[in-house]
Amino acid sequence: MKTLIPQKAPALLSNLIGNDYAYAVNCSFPHSFRLLNRRQYEILLAVNGRDDVDTIANNFGISCEALEQYLQLLSKTEIVDFDSHFNKPQKPSVPKSLNFWIHTTNACNLGCSYCYIPTLNTGKGMNETVQAQLLYKMLEVVRTKGIRHIRLRLAGGEPMGQFAKWKTFIPEARKALATAGCQFEVGFATNLTLLNDEILLFSKEHGIGYAVSLDGVEIIHDATRSFRSGVGSFGLVDANLRKLLSEGIAATVNTVITNLNLAGLPELTRYLIALDIPFRYSIVRGEHIDAELLDEYLSASYNIMLDAIEKGWTFSKRYQFCDLKPNELGFQTCTSGFSGGAIYVDGSFKYCHVQFGEDTPFDYSIFNEDIDLVDMIANGEHHEEEKSDDCKKCRYQSVCTSGCPVYRVDGKDPQCSLYHRFIPKYYELQAMERLKLLGG
Repeated sequence: MKTLIPQKAPALLSNLIGNDYAYAVNCSFPHSFRLLNRRQYEILLAVNGRDDVDTIANNFGISCEALEQYLQLLSKTEIVDFDSHFNKPQKPSVPKSLNFWIHTTNACNLGCSYCYIPTLNTGKGMNETVQAQLLYKMLEVVRTKGIRHIRLRLAGGEPMGQFAKWKTFIPEARKALATAGCQFEVGFATNLTLLNDEILLFSKEHGIGYAVSLDGVEIIHDATRSFRSGVGSFGLVDANLRKLLSEGIAATVNTVITNLNLAGLPELTRYLIALDIPFRYSIVRGEHIDAELLDEYLSASYNIMLDAIEKGWTFSKRYQFCDLKPNELGFQTCTSGFSGGAIYVDGSFKYCHVQFGEDTPFDYSIFNEDIDLVDMIANGEHHEEEKSDDCKKCRYQSVCTSGCPVYRVDGKDPQCSLYHRFIPKYYELQAMERLKLLGG
């Protein structure tokens, strides 16, 4: 009988939680997170790539059969293996779905000082001709490439100011794409100040989701996101968020952390947990941020999350940090360059929406009849593989994926050191959540 020698995954992360429990996760295998008791954890630690199952079993005073059964269970998600063959997320040969950021308008009703859009409040919104061409190109790629799922994120400017145009487009596009065998999803990236009963009813009827920008609670949000009159927008956003939730409309909150709002993170965390809404904290890109204060206020926010977990809050389903993918993992940070991109009001195509305002050759436009959307992505810019050697060897390479390709510095995310500190913290909180569910 062949002697089995177990080996731990190179990307294994495992730590104790208190005295009696631990977690283990292969950071290169999706959904591999496991909660272990102290004994199971100690056995995992004893796996060294040299000792066989008989030796380890003898050292722990357990039967070889029981140990092999335990190790075979761990091998299903490659926490350990017996042949040194460990996988990691791979880029598929072709996309099966597409995801586009749609710049619906340059107009916005707020006057945020840090807005990155250089064309803000110039020109008008996307017209019906561009919308019709967008639908034509989506139908084309469904027929030519067999795409079966397309998602549009309608952004701006403030896309809700263009609601009347999209109210007509969305049902027509969904019907046409469904007839062609393609599922169609739409969401608004919005400041949520223009919500009304008509939009609520439409959103509920057509399954429209919302990604809502929120910088903080009350005065902190109002200081950075005010109307041009100077009046803050938090009160209105808060009321509208509660309307979405009360109607059962899918909504998430996106917060970009800057030096202007990081001190308010703990209060914002309490607010979002109380709403029981999914939220994402991202760190500002292209600007300096105080690293020590960021660490301090993020740590305080994580302690608040830990307290909430003890009261039954579902951490793993409610919180995301930057572009990290702790459980799903990934082969790249976003869809750009593989299955997605950004389309400007005039139909021009970009690798990323932060490039809006830059000159674009006609070839990269949805009005180019010689190329479909999949080929336009494939033949366009590609920054996703520009990663440092450190990233390629890192245990967290499939969790972090080196951050946003457009904002990397020397091939890595500027917040690399922070991620190394907070990725284990994320798994620790997930372990505490599992313990709570088990009644521990």
